[in-house]
This record gives sequence, structure tokens and C-alpha cells, in this order.
Amino acid sequence: MSAAIIDGPGALMRAEIAEQPSRWIDLLDDQRPAIDAAADLIRETQPELIVFVARGSSDHAAMYGQYLVHNLLHIPAMLATPATVTAFDTSLRYPSAVALAVSQSGQSPDLLATAESIAETGVPIVAITNDSRSALAALGRVHIPLAAGPELSVAATKTYTAELLAIALVVFRVAGLDWDDIGTRVRATVEEAIAVLEQPVDELVDAFEGRERILIVGRGYGMATAKEGALKLMETNAIAASGWSAADATHGPLGQIVPGTGIIALTRGDAGRDSVISFAEAATRLGGLVAELGGRTIADAQVRVPSDTVATELSPLVDILPLQRLALELALRRGLDPDNPVGLAKVTKTH
Repeated sequence: MSAAIIDGPGALMRAEIAEQPSRWIDLLDDQRPAIDAAADLIRETQPELIVFVARGSSDHAAMYGQYLVHNLLHIPAMLATPATVTAFDTSLRYPSAVALAVSQSGQSPDLLATAESIAETGVPIVAITNDSRSALAALGRVHIPLAAGPELSVAATKTYTAELLAIALVVFRVAGLDWDDIGTRVRATVEEAIAVLEQPVDELVDAFEGRERILIVGRGYGMATAKEGALKLMETNAIAASGWSAADATHGPLGQIVPGTGIIALTRGDAGRDSVISFAEAATRLGGLVAELGGRTIADAQVRVPSDTVATELSPLVDILPLQRLALELALRRGLDPDNPVGLAKVTKTH
């Protein structure tokens, strides 16, 4: 491998994508006391509501958490709206609740203001961050370190999947899964992730090279992957990418498709797959080029993602990997540096 590949544009992002399975094992093995403390807090509170506080990629992890809480705990879950606090100066009254505040840096001003407003109402906060010294970590009744190590590329990769896993581990423990069962599930996910990372993505990159408009469509747990994958493409390639639930995409987004539009269909798992396939078929009729991430062959290009070795609840950890790599490789073909996208910073100072 040449020094240009090791040290050149995209080297940080490439390394951080590759190390994700190892970081998941670190989180599983090293953060059990914090995970159990968070799970105990939720069980003791017996909340009527779980509130997720997040921004950017972390907001997509929170969307995943919302589905997970609904499906495994049968408790309503909502995503906080920071502008309610920072733009409108509105305080909310919550029922019995627990807040999960998720942020790789723990420094974004509007996220901190929202978490502080929630804490002032007496709602306990579980802080999930990659910086144990951050203001958000200090604000939490419990803090769960992401154990991802320093993330130097601007685009979040390993911190995003660490957030997914941290949320899953908490929910699993609240739902009553023991650590042996959880460990088996996570290690199966790690094995599949390693296999997926070893697959070439040249077919995907060739299919989408030069395209300025890409839609990613999923359903259920796949909606978070669709939105996060689109964000990676926007951040690193400066193109018009968007992620959608297939249930919504058949409305306005279908009207965006013109001949040559790129579409990525996330077909992993049974839940909602038929609606994703229906959208992909409609997009094909309109002249779109469809790629599939899943176990079927419905598209012009494909990355096969096994669907029978990983628990459905953990599939988003694996499904985002080809999209991260697609964003990286497309940016390099465009002559861009995905480690340092123009106009973006690691921490977004939104007030």
C-alpha cells in the first residue's frame, strides 16, 4: 500500500471505518457497569416516556433508539426538539420520564441547553458521549462513555455506530437480556461487520460516480441508516442526498426522481421490506438507477448483507458500513478530502 493511501486524503476516515468492530467489543467489555447503571435508573424510574436528545448523526442514532424502545420496552419514546428551548425559550412539562442525551462531543450548545432544561424539570438524564470530560457527561445522572477513541475525521463513523450499540445495550438490559445473550449477539454482529468490510464496494462506487442526486430508502430500523447514509454523502461529496422511510418516500421524494437519479434500497429484514421494494420498482420505472443493500437481487448494483446471522435489532450497525465506504470512495474519485469537508467542523456550535 502506498504512502499516499496511508497518509493522504481520506486516510483518517478509512481507518476509523475499519476499526469499528473492535470498538464495539471495547464498549461491550469495558462499559458494562455504566450500561447497568443506566438500565437500573430506567427500571427504577418506571418511565411513561423516554426522551432522546441529540443532533446530527446522533439524532439518527436516536431515531434507531426510538424504534428499539417501542419494540422491546413498549414505552413511548420521542425525539427532543432543541429549537423549542433555544429559539422559543419554552420549557416543557414531562410525565414520568428518563432522557437519553446522545452526542459524540457532548459540547453542542443547543443540545446542552435542551438537556439542562429537561434536567431542571426533575427528569434524570443518561448521557452517552465519547468525551468523559464534556459538559454533557457531567450533566448526566449516569454517563456511558462510547469507548470509540479519538475520532479525527470530520464525518462521524465509529462514534455513530458506538452510539447505536450503547443505546441497544441499555435497552437490552432494561428488557431483561443477560450479558451472555447480549455478548453472543454483539459478537455475531462483529463477525458479520468484518465480513462486510472485506467486501469490495467498487460496484456501488462505479454505479454512483458522477451522480449529483441520491436517495436512500429504508423502513423501521433502516430509516436511521437511510438518513445517516445520506448525511455521509452530503458531508463528504457535497451532493444532494436524502434519506427516507419508504412509507414517506412514495409521496414527494418519488417526484424528485429523473433519469439517472441514484437510489439505494435497504432491504435487510422482513419489516417494511415490501414497501422498500415497491419504491425501488417505481423509481426504476422513472429512470432511476437502483442499488440494493440486502439479501435479494432487485437492483442494478448490490452489496449483499446476510440477514440470518445478526439480530434484527443490531442490523443498523452493519448496514451503515457500505454507505460509509461509498461516501469515502466517491469523495476520493471526485478529488475531495472526506476527512476535511469544506465548510464543516467536528463540533457544530448551534445555539
